Amino acid sequence: MDNRQRLIRQNYERRMRARKNRQTDVICISVAAIVFGIFVILNLFQFNRPTKSEVEKRELARFPKLTWSSLTSGDFTEGINSFFADTFVFRDNFVSLSKKLDTLKGAKGDFELIGGGGGHGDDGPSGIGDVLDNLDTEPVQTKEPEPVDPTAKIKLSKSQVKLTVGGGVAVTAEVSDGTVPTWSVDNELIISLTADGATANIKGLAEGDANLTCTAGSESAVCTVSVEKVSAGGVDNGDTADFMTNGLFIYGDAVYTSPWYIEQNSKDYGDVAEYYAKLFPDARMSVCVIPTSAIKIDNKEILSKFPDQEWVFSEMSRIVGRETVNFVDTYHPLFDHRDEYVYFRSDHHWTQRGAYYAYKAFVESIGLEATPITGFDVLTLSTEYSGSMYDYTQDERVKTFKDTVEAFMSKKKMTMTVTDRSGNVAEYDSAIMAWSETYAAFLCGDNPYTVINVPENPQDRNILVLKDSYGNAFVPFLAENFGNIMVVDTRYSDMNIKDMFADYHLTDILFVNNLEAANSPAWAKMYLKAVGVQVD
Repeated sequence: MDNRQRLIRQNYERRMRARKNRQTDVICISVAAIVFGIFVILNLFQFNRPTKSEVEKRELARFPKLTWSSLTSGDFTEGINSFFADTFVFRDNFVSLSKKLDTLKGAKGDFELIGGGGGHGDDGPSGIGDVLDNLDTEPVQTKEPEPVDPTAKIKLSKSQVKLTVGGGVAVTAEVSDGTVPTWSVDNELIISLTADGATANIKGLAEGDANLTCTAGSESAVCTVSVEKVSAGGVDNGDTADFMTNGLFIYGDAVYTSPWYIEQNSKDYGDVAEYYAKLFPDARMSVCVIPTSAIKIDNKEILSKFPDQEWVFSEMSRIVGRETVNFVDTYHPLFDHRDEYVYFRSDHHWTQRGAYYAYKAFVESIGLEATPITGFDVLTLSTEYSGSMYDYTQDERVKTFKDTVEAFMSKKKMTMTVTDRSGNVAEYDSAIMAWSETYAAFLCGDNPYTVINVPENPQDRNILVLKDSYGNAFVPFLAENFGNIMVVDTRYSDMNIKDMFADYHLTDILFVNNLEAANSPAWAKMYLKAVGVQVD
């Protein structure tokens, strides 16, 4: 065969291969298009959409309510996006597969799971203490009212107020001649007003500015109010993913979490709490660290596998507790009640009954009175709850472990405003979703920002809570004592806490973390990042 014939044959073969490749491409694209089309049709016309995720143990986004405000602000469109993203067909199957792959990669949880109190990849000095020592800490200066003319008839306790949507505050008036003043607002879409003589309780309803006016006779005084909506940040799945099997053990009919302790990491955690105390010198700084479920076990052979938690908490009290930091003793109250139903068997969280004993210890440590446990209406949300531990362990026995979800409902009226991970805002009349059957009933799950307003409590008693998911069952109890409860989950929030709460007149700041998170550099770094300090 001469060269000319060889070239002709080679060109023919290349054309045939190209034709086959094109045919293959057409077939692949067609199949993909058909599958995608079927998926889109199924998603659009899915009549029985799920309302909760069995895999993630949380309530799913609901179709947003159409209002003029939500339509013009873009919240309605964002709500629709969140609704379809949360309820597409086969979603739980995809999430379950993703979680199993994360487990194979050794992903870490919202609590750090490790084996038997051993070491950890980040157990060396994190450098946090050195970073904070070198910072020029400038305390947050609470703004005082502008100087008032001494001859003025009306003097207000605040001339400027900054709120977040859902938050409230009290403004009082002193009238020189004793006249009972009247109150008014110029924009009822931005703030609501409840007046009681010389006191005005206001609450942020929507983002924007408004004026609160106090009038007595022919005189008036104005307090300017700015209400901000908190934006949601991106999810950091690096150090805060939820799935790792190390450190869990099955004993009897339950899965337990091993405790662990690293002195340097606890010191960093205490340094961060102390730094917050310096930033907000007018607020009491408290820390609630939660023991692991292993506190329930008496078996000495099992207990010998990890550090004794009483010793751990004694060490942490010494290291984390400072002159400016109140380290709350949660170990002994939970140990004293460990024969009660204080931890789930199938889930890595505590029950709300367990959270009550920590709440009681906290409020009593700051001189307040805890509502007796008999002072709540107790609802049973589920007797067949199957929590997160199967996903962590992939052990078939765990599927048979069932839990009861109890909810301790406050008798006080309140509103809870939740900013979810998509930036959507929803308001509820309780801090507990009584229609839920899972741990997500408390605070409506993990969200970037939540604020609870309790009108009958002192509106100038304001607490900021920074928490992991253990805080969800704990926070609703705070509605017994505080007028405003602001909750930030730094895993999902890009809020600058220093800027946001500079003029919020905080009376208390509280960290609520399980033992593993409090011994993790990841959480200390997140708390610092939330006030503008970056630690590598």
